[in-house]
Amino acid sequence: MPDTQCPQGHEIRTSADRDGGGYCRRCRSEREKRQRIGKSAAWTVVRAFESAGVRFQDDGVPIEPAEVVRQLSEAYAAGAFDTHPD
Repeated sequence: MPDTQCPQGHEIRTSADRDGGGYCRRCRSEREKRQRIGKSAAWTVVRAFESAGVRFQDDGVPIEPAEVVRQLSEAYAAGAFDTHPD
């Protein structure tokens, strides 16, 4: 790999354009954008489950995964996630 390119092939003009891992600012920006989108999607899912009555925390303390699964199962069985009208 040439010194003027990051591992993804983006141009690097100065050492300031490269981070500690050898990637360029563009790569870092794209990675951060993917992370923001992923977090946003995760929160959307959590909010949807919470609106169906599924709790992930009790007074700030995380609920055990098995309990979350039980709640999801009950909500599903009760039709909370049905998207098709009867």
